[in-house]
Amino acid sequence: MSEIKVFTAKAIHTMEPSHPHGTAIAVRDGQILEVGTPESLRPWLDRHPHKIDAQFADKVLLPGFIDPHLHPSMAAVILPMQFITALKWDLPWEKVPATKTHEDYLARLKELADTGDSAPFFTWGYHRNWHGHVTRTQLDAACPDRPVIVWHRSFHEVIMNSAAIAHFKLDTNEIGGHPQINLTDGLFYENGLRIAINALNPIIMSPEVFGLGMERLKQVTHFGGHTTVGDMGIGIFNFDLEWQAAQMVFTPETTPFRVHYTP
Repeated sequence: MSEIKVFTAKAIHTMEPSHPHGTAIAVRDGQILEVGTPESLRPWLDRHPHKIDAQFADKVLLPGFIDPHLHPSMAAVILPMQFITALKWDLPWEKVPATKTHEDYLARLKELADTGDSAPFFTWGYHRNWHGHVTRTQLDAACPDRPVIVWHRSFHEVIMNSAAIAHFKLDTNEIGGHPQINLTDGLFYENGLRIAINALNPIIMSPEVFGLGMERLKQVTHFGGHTTVGDMGIGIFNFDLEWQAAQMVFTPETTPFRVHYTP
């Protein structure tokens, strides 16, 4: 059994009504033993080896957030994309401005995609409530040559321009009659999205892109103050690949939060 570590703080808010405040917290092997004051912790400290850690002496400590329904793999797919969103985002690696109208959305997309790069352009954050009805024809007008994939904010649908449909070799004759694919609009949703994902996987699940996404997920989870996240469906894309990536990235030594996976 490890020694007890006692963190002292300016204040500790427990969110426990019967014991709401403290100035010291005793921890052993990742488990909180007690919150109180240095004096109230004496029964622990008098009987067990311990160390006082004052790095938070002038800080206020709060419980970490718990997100029980975060899909790390889904987030890892999204986070390398260019964000074009109705709300501002403050991310560890960039600040994203709000884009709230149909016209502004298409203008922002064209601005970000029109870089001379011919690689497929992925963007996340589109939502009809703010950005109106974006179609394949409109994407073709904004970006006629570069493959563009617009991923809906809900993650449940994508819109592709003609260049993307051709680039990913989607057989329009074969998929045109699918009830959840609208080729006229370039829209793939729900089960139709599965067909799109199968075509997109070589890029979105590549070690370079997916690896970057997992590292960014680790950054943003810590940045948001989360101490536990739960994935209620690991294996959305590829179970073996997702599990292997999680073991490589979420190492105990470098990950300041817990991840609970449910297949």
